Amino acid sequence: MVSGSPHQQTPLPSGVGTPPPAPAGVRVWLRRYRRYLPMPLCLIALVGLQPVAPWGSMWLDTLTDALGVGLCALGQGLRLWAWGSNAEVGKGGVRMRGPYALMRHPLYAGNFLILLGLVVIFNNPWAYPLFLLPFAYLYHVITDMEEKRMHRRFGADYQEYEGRAVPRFLPVLGNLGIALRTTLPFGWELAWRKEGESCCGWLAGVVVLEAYEGVLARGWAQNWPYTQRWLLVLGLIGALALSLHLRKRLNPV
Repeated sequence: MVSGSPHQQTPLPSGVGTPPPAPAGVRVWLRRYRRYLPMPLCLIALVGLQPVAPWGSMWLDTLTDALGVGLCALGQGLRLWAWGSNAEVGKGGVRMRGPYALMRHPLYAGNFLILLGLVVIFNNPWAYPLFLLPFAYLYHVITDMEEKRMHRRFGADYQEYEGRAVPRFLPVLGNLGIALRTTLPFGWELAWRKEGESCCGWLAGVVVLEAYEGVLARGWAQNWPYTQRWLLVLGLIGALALSLHLRKRLNPV
């Protein structure tokens, strides 16, 4: 599962003092190992659950899959918007531009939309509480911790941002005009550098789910021609993800 911190942070300037000791507990453990949370949940889903065609209709199943892909694309678009519209902020301040005028944590909101899209494609009623409830709690914990750290790092600047009454996740649609006006200049290079691998990740997830559904519906032998096509697409996605990863390693910013 993709993740991201909603605001850039910088070390405390010399003379200001030292940061408080790192907290301990379940909340810190959840934040530290959040990348591994999807693994046991996916294993439980694949072993104990199966995708369900809505009302037994393949047409409705296709429509549901399209809705899921749309939600994933919306979440990914939100993440790209968050990075690109704040490219000039760099590491020295609080992000307030673009989607940050609508909500305080668009990166995590984008993550949740991508997760919801994949669950919609899987389309088993038990998958919704299995995935959405743990991640809702996880993002609540993470954002609470990060906002406290932002107060320590940026003080009055972050208090001024919070004073605009921008919610954590639900967008203030009345601020949409401000969000759009502050989108430009847009840093496409930074946005793609940050989110290219994320795009590959959820696209690979869609391909695996579609191939899995096809095998369950038709059986291995009858579905093999479709499986070959999905494997080809998965290979292309994997090659793109590898190239993006190597580019980051060879050309760090």
